[in-house]
Amino acid sequence: MEVFYEHDSDDRLIAKKDALELSNWIGHLVNNGRELEILINIAMKLSHEDDMIGKLRELNLENKLHLGVFFRYKSSMINLNECEDMECDIYYVNKHEEYRTLYAGILQESHKLKEELYTQILGKL
Repeated sequence: MEVFYEHDSDDRLIAKKDALELSNWIGHLVNNGRELEILINIAMKLSHEDDMIGKLRELNLENKLHLGVFFRYKSSMINLNECEDMECDIYYVNKHEEYRTLYAGILQESHKLKEELYTQILGKL
């Protein structure tokens, strides 16, 4: 866990906060992938609906691709420490916001598809 110190500069605090947030995103996407694997197995046993199974598999692949993107972003964050001007800092702030939007999008897609599957399962009970 990242430790915040009183003597940290504003730039350093932002970098630490962003790194901590990114670690949380990665953790959520790892858990999301595990849940999608389980839901694929449930869908295969209960519904045998190829459309839902296909959607879940596609979303699971997308989740894995997002994880790769976030791991690459995490390794590039070291470059943030080398910024020497405001333009560089702003670039990384904007990049982080792009990744936040990407993260929120995959979670939103996951919630929507999970709800659809749960509704199908409830209809069969």
